[in-house]
Amino acid sequence: MMQGFYMLALQRARRQMRLALVACALALICAFFALRSYFSPVSVPANADPVPYIAYNDGGHITVSRGGEIIIRTEIDTRSLPQSDREALEHGIALSDAQALAKLLEDYGS
Repeated sequence: MMQGFYMLALQRARRQMRLALVACALALICAFFALRSYFSPVSVPANADPVPYIAYNDGGHITVSRGGEIIIRTEIDTRSLPQSDREALEHGIALSDAQALAKLLEDYGS
């Protein structure tokens, strides 16, 4: 009879050992994927423009450049704009994409 209890205790110990090994393996897998996602570089969408458009005042008119190259010279007179907009144009307004540029020119042009 004692031998039966001993066998049951061994089976229970083996089952607990297997369960502990599975739990450790799952913890290691989770840690691996957590570290992988933490250290992986941030993905940038393919259509994202890395260099912003800069709108600024150039001789009383709005000029837009990108990466140091002039893209557009407009006929929009900055003297007709409110003082806060003129000051912003003096420092340069960074625009993230062409849609933001089009909206800015539409707002200032009307």
